[in-house]
Amino acid sequence: MKLYSNIAKKISREMMKVIPYNINVMDENGIIIGSGDSSRIGTLHEGAKSVIQTKTINEIYEQSGGVKPGVNEPIIMDGMVIGVVGITGQPDEVRPFSKLVRATAVLLIEQEQKNLQEQNDRFNRETFYRELSYRENSYDDAFIQRGKLYGLDLTRKIQAIIVQGQTKTKVLNSLCEKARHYLFLENHKVVLFTTDHQNFMDKLEEWIDQKEIRKVSFGNVEEIAAVSIKQAESALQIGTKLKPSQKMVYYEELKVFVHLSYPYKESLNSLFSVIDKSGSKLDLIQTLQAYIEESGDMNQVASKLNIHRNTLNYRIDKIEKLSGKNPRDYLDMFQLICGLMWYEN
Repeated sequence: MKLYSNIAKKISREMMKVIPYNINVMDENGIIIGSGDSSRIGTLHEGAKSVIQTKTINEIYEQSGGVKPGVNEPIIMDGMVIGVVGITGQPDEVRPFSKLVRATAVLLIEQEQKNLQEQNDRFNRETFYRELSYRENSYDDAFIQRGKLYGLDLTRKIQAIIVQGQTKTKVLNSLCEKARHYLFLENHKVVLFTTDHQNFMDKLEEWIDQKEIRKVSFGNVEEIAAVSIKQAESALQIGTKLKPSQKMVYYEELKVFVHLSYPYKESLNSLFSVIDKSGSKLDLIQTLQAYIEESGDMNQVASKLNIHRNTLNYRIDKIEKLSGKNPRDYLDMFQLICGLMWYEN
């Protein structure tokens, strides 16, 4: 264990708020690393050298050379002197405060060590889940053992679920704590991992209707987590375009669109280039999305969009005019669906 300057300065600063004497904190070599007198930082404290050698209190009554009167006590942790804390002043005056200062110093050091350990644990945990998210090769024994440290059994198949919503909120934080295995991503997303699929779904159902959660996408159950994450990402991307009002989307239900349309991504995307440039692109895109969600039921689409049937017919005709594809025709509609998936507004 080592006493660092940041905690030494904190000890000096905090204690001088309640004690009317200068507090010096020295490292294991007797160098002052925290003091109410900033000019002394970095200098050798002669009294501290004696304390370190004897592991006992050192009291100085008379000023001699650069040594001032005061009481110096060793900071002992795990049987080792990691530093010295000193109070400047006549020993008879400052002695009553000496034990309090040393005890407070130990408490602050222990708290700092705990904070550092927790920070290190968080870093190691995030490193593991980030590696789990990107590792596409099979898991070796060492990686499986790392998973066990966090209660994740990587000898079983794993599923990734991406939750999109208001991150860092009480609702999402509670969900993550319950899920246990998670990693925050960019763009208001968090990925959850599970190898206990049915039990996890029961937990998720408790949270799915919360307004802070906008969309949940499910990858398939796979041997490798990174594969399932890619599937969940695809499901989220496609589901947002084709099923904007549906909260849960599944890669298994949408994968056919990915595999059929991806080779023609560029040409399909061009279907929407003219619509994108039109002044009514938002209305037309929303109309197409509603048309897909309601399986072409014109009455349901009009009701969903809160528009008249004539307005809906006008928009459908305009989509055909701009894209060259008729939404009422099954083959044309399929191309529009595929184009919508790759449309980037």
